[in-house]
Amino acid sequence: MKRYVSKRKVRILYILFLMMVLLVFCAAVPSFYESPGGVLTGADPASADEAAQTDNAPATPSSASRATPSDASATPDEPAPDKHEIDVEAMYQNELSSGCEVYAAVTLLRYYGYDVDEFEFSEDYVTTHPNSYGDGGYCGPDLNSAFAGDPETGYGAYAPVLRNAINSYLDDEKSDDIAVIEKELTLGELCGRYIARDNPVMVWVTTDMELPYDYITWTVDYVDENATTEEGDEFSWPVNEHCMLLTGYDGDSFYFADSLEGGIVSYEREQCEKVFEELGFQAVVLSRDGNRTD
Repeated sequence: MKRYVSKRKVRILYILFLMMVLLVFCAAVPSFYESPGGVLTGADPASADEAAQTDNAPATPSSASRATPSDASATPDEPAPDKHEIDVEAMYQNELSSGCEVYAAVTLLRYYGYDVDEFEFSEDYVTTHPNSYGDGGYCGPDLNSAFAGDPETGYGAYAPVLRNAINSYLDDEKSDDIAVIEKELTLGELCGRYIARDNPVMVWVTTDMELPYDYITWTVDYVDENATTEEGDEFSWPVNEHCMLLTGYDGDSFYFADSLEGGIVSYEREQCEKVFEELGFQAVVLSRDGNRTD
């Protein structure tokens, strides 16, 4: 009997011992499989290193907390809305009948709060050069260098002439703003970069978005550093060349402040892109960061 009791005690003690071991084992399992940094000890070492770097990395601000660029030249990869229109007051071209470029430039400046009229701007800031008959026949300027004729009766001017005129005006105003030429961007890309952020753009197209063709050709007798020709070369003026202010877009159309109409007009996107390309992707924007990029 005594021997039986001893075995029973031993058996009870043994069971208690196993229970204690089991409790210790259960408590130790999480620590065994997880390191103090929260990485599984059985995981790949590279993964553990990456996790540790992530834990120690500085917090990245969310997109909502990032500052939106105030400059006109917003980055082109920022998302743009599906449609957008800028509230621009169009001017009516009732005096300078050939000066659509002047009206577009003045409309752009007025949008940004400058007090300027088309007559002051034309007379004081736009470089002009007459077309005339001479020894070389009918002569005139490279349109990248000067306005051919004058804004009342002439042919027009291209982006460098208006960029220079706007910058001369801004210099007199002691402004840090500058006019900048954008090159080789489509109208759609200009909309994503500028229009979606309320920055209108001067663009060279045609009246009624008709495809242009060479209407008259003259011998170049005036060039500057912006010219694409040399004196003695020939320069052709495309019929119905027109300059407007691009002010909006949607899925079907582009919107323009048109001085010929004295209001906002719209045209089908595909046709606008064709005409804009024919005129050489010419565009002028106002940059508000003081950086000249051309």
